[in-house]
Amino acid sequence: MTREQPGLTNTELAAFCRQFASLMHAQINILDIFDAVKEQADDPLLREIIDQVRTDVENGRTLATSFGRYPNCFSPFFISMIRQGELEGELDVVLEDLANHFASRIDDTSDVTERGVSEMDWERAATLFHWVFIWTIALAAVCALGAGVIWYGTAELGIPGPPGPYVLAFVGVVLVLGVILFARGRRRL
Repeated sequence: MTREQPGLTNTELAAFCRQFASLMHAQINILDIFDAVKEQADDPLLREIIDQVRTDVENGRTLATSFGRYPNCFSPFFISMIRQGELEGELDVVLEDLANHFASRIDDTSDVTERGVSEMDWERAATLFHWVFIWTIALAAVCALGAGVIWYGTAELGIPGPPGPYVLAFVGVVLVLGVILFARGRRRL
């Protein structure tokens, strides 16, 4: 089977993701899932990829890293979604979402451009914005709560000195810790 452009079509990706999600939801061992999905795959390229990804997973690599070795078949959006699913422990949900995504784009074209990089991926951008927004709100809430506790402590409990320096020190520590945690979390994604 020859193709003008190496890669997998949206139809193949949708079927692959849906089968994988169904088997994961049934809590089947991931190595057995690879065997079952490989048996159902018609495309020799997909069968070869499944074999290699299975080997990588057996050797301790993550799914995202393993799929990332095939940039002509799996877009950065696909890889980032798989990575997020692994981190959150909801890989079956992510795979089902990916299946729906690819099924909505079925036109038998690849989701990856010729250079192996997707066009501007607005879904990934929205996911990143959502993640940053949640972190910002969480840090602001912790800072406000801590400031209130410090203010109360200096006014009512008799902690010596004005509350301003205590509040600033607390907010500074929370923000530094938040940046460190944020940076670690982004490195995994």
